[in-house]
Amino acid sequence: MNTLSMAYKNLRKNLSFYALYLFSVSLVITVFFAFTSFSMNQVMLEVISTNGRVESMCSIISVFLMIFVVFYMGYSNRFFLKRRTKELGIYTLLGYRKTTILSLLTFENIFICFGAFLVGLVLGAIAHKGIVIGITALLKLSVDSAKIQFFHISAIRKTAGFILLVVFVLCMSNGRFLFKTSLMELIRFEKKAEKNMKFHRLPAFLGFIMILSGYGLALDIFRGGKSIWFLVGFYPIGMLTAMLIVIGTVFFISSFLPYVMKKSKSHKAAFYTKTKIITTPNFIYRIRSNARTLIMLTLLSAATLSISAIMALTVYYPIAAVSRIAPSEMEFRIEKEAQIEAAKKIIGRYAAEDVTFTRTDIYKVTSSASSLPMEYSVGTAKGDSDNEKILREAGFECISRTSYMTLLREQGKEEVSDSIPKLGSGECILVKYKPNSDNSLEVDSIYPLAIGDKEVPFTVKAVTLDNPFAFANSIGTLIVSDDIYKQLEATGTPVTSLMSINGKAIEDNEELYEEMRDMLAESPYLQGQSHRINELFSLNSSTFLLIGFLVVLFFIATGSILYFNNMSAVSDTKSDYQILIKMGYTNGCIKKIIRRQVLDFFAIPFAMGTLDCIFATVVFKAGLMQNLLGSTLVQYVPVVLAIALTAFIYLIYYFLTIRTCCKIVCKK
Repeated sequence: MNTLSMAYKNLRKNLSFYALYLFSVSLVITVFFAFTSFSMNQVMLEVISTNGRVESMCSIISVFLMIFVVFYMGYSNRFFLKRRTKELGIYTLLGYRKTTILSLLTFENIFICFGAFLVGLVLGAIAHKGIVIGITALLKLSVDSAKIQFFHISAIRKTAGFILLVVFVLCMSNGRFLFKTSLMELIRFEKKAEKNMKFHRLPAFLGFIMILSGYGLALDIFRGGKSIWFLVGFYPIGMLTAMLIVIGTVFFISSFLPYVMKKSKSHKAAFYTKTKIITTPNFIYRIRSNARTLIMLTLLSAATLSISAIMALTVYYPIAAVSRIAPSEMEFRIEKEAQIEAAKKIIGRYAAEDVTFTRTDIYKVTSSASSLPMEYSVGTAKGDSDNEKILREAGFECISRTSYMTLLREQGKEEVSDSIPKLGSGECILVKYKPNSDNSLEVDSIYPLAIGDKEVPFTVKAVTLDNPFAFANSIGTLIVSDDIYKQLEATGTPVTSLMSINGKAIEDNEELYEEMRDMLAESPYLQGQSHRINELFSLNSSTFLLIGFLVVLFFIATGSILYFNNMSAVSDTKSDYQILIKMGYTNGCIKKIIRRQVLDFFAIPFAMGTLDCIFATVVFKAGLMQNLLGSTLVQYVPVVLAIALTAFIYLIYYFLTIRTCCKIVCKK
């Protein structure tokens, strides 16, 4: 019988054994082919790409994808190779040369990869079509779907060539394993664990301390300008924090957890139960003999959770911040009185009613205070041709309390308008651009304001992040009483007029926005909430999509490795479970032991990965994202959802693992 025929019969007779391997490889190839098809889709790239940014990202992520696929398939192949070492040893005893055995393994990999390739082509093509339809609908693009091929020939060739490369790498890996392993080692390999790591108390507690130190450094970023992150530098401290957590994780898993479990055995009443007397020693043995695998899974879980959580936060936060960047549906600076009637005429063609037009005159005042908030002078003069380099003229921009309340109600912020305090003649409310880095407030600060030919001291009664105007038109807005506002009108203070337009009828109307832009001669002072959101989706959707490919691969790899590792451990100790059954352990009790054993190896990577994810997200938001919304727990809802999604996927893999392991051990 030739090796090709043997490979085919082995796969056919052990299809259930290889089913998950085939399924996992098919998923990986599906993601790879969908990504490759998208990166070669010139129709879409021409629409969404700007200055070659998407093409560059595709090239970078393509390299990561290929490395990841090779790593994942290499791990999966090595797992199944180790599961068959006894069989391979028997082949050697029967007189088969190692070159023949290597040919057998190579043909099996070719069959599996070919089957996965066919499945991946179909599912990847469907996924690619779905991605194109989703982006087209999300960004409201005009794309001729007939020009987009279902099967992109270049993508098929690239995927096929890459799979051949993977098969070659697997062949080299299998050959290295076979020729380095003796006959006796092949036969007894299933009983051989990873090199046992000796327990030492010092690295155990060192790991615990290093992890706590890393988390402490992460929390230090909340000290703002006094934080070591800002004094030393974000990236050096970031690298130090990551190193502390990674090295601490190594010591924590390899030494600290076994130490804790060993100490737990001293509590006799808790230890000598029919399940713990089995699960605790088993846990100590597995965690020390498979420490490298568990460390890798923990770091992989941390990376998966962190990437998905940061991506969710990066999607959500800019959209949520639009409510401050451009609070009105449309807003523009009135430079000519004729613009008001022109704007009403244009909007009248799209919406006859339920639209409000509010004109607000903003009076610019200066202050001689020695200490002024950053809003007093921050910003650029966008009306100038060199607008990004010339600073805005310093000063406070005053509006009346009545105007402020009216604008908030029209913008749908009734609950905010109802909580605005009443103002006396010497009181004001300061609108902050963003919270101070040291969390200080300007409440009770006194700023002398130049009104006419005299200076009047004003006390800040409250500060707020609910700005009524887009930042392009007003920063450093000061709300004063109606009486003071009338005095400003009478003194000839410099004034700027803004038109705020709101209403459900004009929301999310890009055609209307373009007409307004043409009417205003592309004025930089035209701002719109829906337009800004659409712009964010357009600029970032491709980035999130490409990162999403990597996240999916992380999910597949982490879950599959957990499945393979636990299935291998239960299979290796099948005889031990048979002894327990002969001692009187029921199937229910055996299943309980298996559930506990598997749960530990799912829970540790997920729990430690979740902690790493939380602190990584905190550092990312505080250090790399502009704080326009303040510090509220609501902003972390996307992170919670990302962690919940990961937990759900882990649960699917967990129950699948439990089902397979119980079928291996328990009687039907």
